[in-house]
Amino acid sequence: MKIPGFEELYLVGGTSLALQLGHRISVDIDLFGKTELSEFELNDVIQNLGSVTLLNKSKNIKIYTINGIKVDIVNYPYKWIDTTLNIEGIRLAGKKDIAAMKLNAIAGRGSKKDFADLYFLLNEFTLAEMIKFYKEKYPEASEFLVLKSLTWFDDADLEPEINWIIKQNWTDIKQSIIKTTSEYLNHL
Repeated sequence: MKIPGFEELYLVGGTSLALQLGHRISVDIDLFGKTELSEFELNDVIQNLGSVTLLNKSKNIKIYTINGIKVDIVNYPYKWIDTTLNIEGIRLAGKKDIAAMKLNAIAGRGSKKDFADLYFLLNEFTLAEMIKFYKEKYPEASEFLVLKSLTWFDDADLEPEINWIIKQNWTDIKQSIIKTTSEYLNHL
């Protein structure tokens, strides 16, 4: 990612995790970090990347489609808690950061993809470790809200099936996360 002004941006979320684990196909790009570019400078840089549409913007978040791919650029105030990776010139957030961010996303919206990514991250870390990462990354956040959200699948159940590379069953994913959450709560 040798794009001027993007030097401190990292690929996060499902696409970053999919590149590291190879568990599913993810086609959106989430770039989080610090950028010193003004909105106008950022738009100039983005316009040079191809066919661009600005979908939404706020002070710290710009959402585009670039050549048909959804791209989020987030000026991100939170610290990185894990070593970042550089794979073939692509800067990726580490799995500890992704785990914390997935818990934060589940607490906020409960997407099927977020639960699926969490399921695979549970092969890398315990839930207790992920809660620790979450608290380290988001000191003001609510552990209670995360734990409550981990067993609420109503919205995710309505979403389309995931495009798997390593085939999984949605019901098995939910049951595994419920069991893991229950075991975590029983050890508190």
